[in-house]
Amino acid sequence: MTKKGKYQKKIIKYLFLLSIFIIFYCFLVAFSSFTASFSHADNFYFAKIQKEGVYFYSNPIDSSENILFEVPNTYFVKLLDDENSLFYYAQYSDQFGYVKKSDVVAMDGTPQNPYATSSFRIFALEGMGLYSSPSLSAENEIAEIPYLTDDLVYYGKVSGQQAIPDKSNEWYYCKYTSSDTLYGYVYSVFCDKLTDFADNYETFAIVTSPTFSSSSNLDGLSTVAMTFIVIGVSIPCVIVIYLLVKPTLFKEKAINEHTKIPKKRRHGDYYEFDESDLN
Repeated sequence: MTKKGKYQKKIIKYLFLLSIFIIFYCFLVAFSSFTASFSHADNFYFAKIQKEGVYFYSNPIDSSENILFEVPNTYFVKLLDDENSLFYYAQYSDQFGYVKKSDVVAMDGTPQNPYATSSFRIFALEGMGLYSSPSLSAENEIAEIPYLTDDLVYYGKVSGQQAIPDKSNEWYYCKYTSSDTLYGYVYSVFCDKLTDFADNYETFAIVTSPTFSSSSNLDGLSTVAMTFIVIGVSIPCVIVIYLLVKPTLFKEKAINEHTKIPKKRRHGDYYEFDESDLN
């Protein structure tokens, strides 16, 4: 084979490997999009809060460390999916988290004002820190809120550190917007002008056993679908391994054929090659 032919063959091999890589990459992208469709249900329910002490959680684990805030009584959360036996995956305003199934009542209707709307002001002369947890800890401080900032969006309250003796241990979970939009806690002792919100008397027919159209994980995939996914991932890998091993095998075969020496037979004063060995 000429040098040009070898060069063309090498280019073809690399193009083929590149094609396999692109196909494999596209498969992964398609698979990611496919599984994303199973992340949450297609339908939802609004659930009414009918008592004090109903909490919105950051994780579906019943622990005080996972509590974000107490949802205002008489308002609603939007149930997006079943998370586990204890929790729903839910939404409150622009917050996504979890609520206990035992704490809420799913309803068949859409309220006009599902979430409490309220804001408050910071009146600490030196400003007030926004914290990732309800405690005055420097390592948990997210930002410094200036004095008299009055557009903090209120979501709910939560018990935390009693930073000043004989004062409240109540903190507000809120949204603070400056150059960025930040979420966290401020100590309520340094806040005032919390906007009052009236009780929400909207109610609908109760849904005793809410059902969702899809699962929150890959349980919705059938065994056949999972089998095709495994095969689809495995085949490109096998092809790549084969292509990497194949050139070595051909090279060894070519060397063996090249080094093959024809047999010679002596006829008096000269040697004669066996024609069968030349083919």
